[in-house]
Amino acid sequence: MEAGILGDVPSRTAFAMENAGQAIGVAILNDYQEIQNWPEFPELLVLAGKGLNAGDAFIACSLLREVIPGISVTVVMTEAEDQLNPIAGAALKSLVDVMEDDLQLLTVEAYLETEPTPYDIVLDGLYGHGFRPPLGESASELLQHVNSRTDILLRVAIDLPSGLGEEVDENCFVADITYVPGVAKTPCFEQANGDKVGRVRFLEIDPFLDQPADEQQKEFIVSPNAHKSLNQLRPAHSDKRDYGHCLILAGSSQMPGAALMSSMAALQAGAGLVTTLTPSTVATQNAGTVPEAMWRPLPLTPDGGLDVETVRIVSVAAKKANAMLIGPGLVLDRTTVFALCRIIRETSLPIVLDASALTQDVVAAVIGRPLTSGPVILTPHLGEYFRIVGGKKDHVSATELMQFSQKHRAITVLKGTPTRISDGKRHLIAPVGGPVLSRGGAGDILSGMMVALLAQQPDDPMSAAIQAVTWHGASADLLAQESGAVAVRTTEMLPYLSSALRA
Repeated sequence: MEAGILGDVPSRTAFAMENAGQAIGVAILNDYQEIQNWPEFPELLVLAGKGLNAGDAFIACSLLREVIPGISVTVVMTEAEDQLNPIAGAALKSLVDVMEDDLQLLTVEAYLETEPTPYDIVLDGLYGHGFRPPLGESASELLQHVNSRTDILLRVAIDLPSGLGEEVDENCFVADITYVPGVAKTPCFEQANGDKVGRVRFLEIDPFLDQPADEQQKEFIVSPNAHKSLNQLRPAHSDKRDYGHCLILAGSSQMPGAALMSSMAALQAGAGLVTTLTPSTVATQNAGTVPEAMWRPLPLTPDGGLDVETVRIVSVAAKKANAMLIGPGLVLDRTTVFALCRIIRETSLPIVLDASALTQDVVAAVIGRPLTSGPVILTPHLGEYFRIVGGKKDHVSATELMQFSQKHRAITVLKGTPTRISDGKRHLIAPVGGPVLSRGGAGDILSGMMVALLAQQPDDPMSAAIQAVTWHGASADLLAQESGAVAVRTTEMLPYLSSALRA
């Protein structure tokens, strides 16, 4: 696809490289802060081959130097400087001019003979997506040395880690983050390569933004900025009912926080009205914390499950709602499962099923919904997915996910690294978010956001699912860049929903 868009036109290739390098530089500026604040005098190591990826790295370093004047760069080249692609060579010349005395150009042999220096970042620009194993002797020795070092804070690959293609070289670069500018590369998202590519960041750049993607690309990846279309002026003459009424069935005495978090997220995601149906003790606890929601108590059985009277209560409440979320924090017993199955079959509202509702019996009820009913979105993580289908594996193929979605007449959002979305016809990848989301409550916030968007656009559930996923991931990234991924709480990402939408 890249060749088809750029053609054999050096000016277009140079323009694309400039955009890619700038985007990579900005992404590094942000992502490094998940580890620590930028030091005054950071040290960068660039691994450069002779191709365009080296040019991307040089441009990224030029941007970093402009923002952080104290930065120093060491470039280790596997080829002589006169062997560089001319466009990459021009980018290196610009970097030399920008860096002045704070740039070293070394051969692999010279680098391996120098005293090891701790680096803040190593930037891999050796090989691009056209790589075919094996690595050359010089590159193999260089990557083996870099991979073995423990004094590098952030390891970044461009396009693909060097040594990764249709096959993987044993000394392939091991990245913390792989930046993919312009066109997504399939090997980045293959399960077997996860330990090599690390976190994948897809960067949208010119001139690819204005080009229609080919069919394979359309079926492959979603824009990480899909949620930005939600950031619009709302009509002056509007009412709270214009922005969706969400019905949330969630919470228990054991897990009251799930109802709280999903309700907060639905409100924060722009819902006009939120009604949360939850046990009376939970409603009393949470009403003072989130007074914007309407908290409706539910009757319980002596064992703490939902009484069958819940079916009638939900049926009445559903008449005024636009979409419903079922599952966060519920405790499932026989009466609760019976009640949920009846609600799902008898309620025509669009539904999001999450957490406790993701069981074989409850999800099977989706198949029994009339064809005229609203859409259903399922939001399992890998463990919940196999709780539904049975068995246990460490991966779900694209074909399996599409077949599962077709069978259940649902959109499936399989949460993970990366999150994948299928409506039975398409299989899309959403490379957003990071390990900051690997904590309890992150799914409750996502499902709350999703039901809010579904209530506002019930006729376009796929967009609601995609926008919720990218918005959720972008907010988590901003939180991690501000505070790191360790010493934070899940609800701290809620204030970042505004920043992620408007950034």
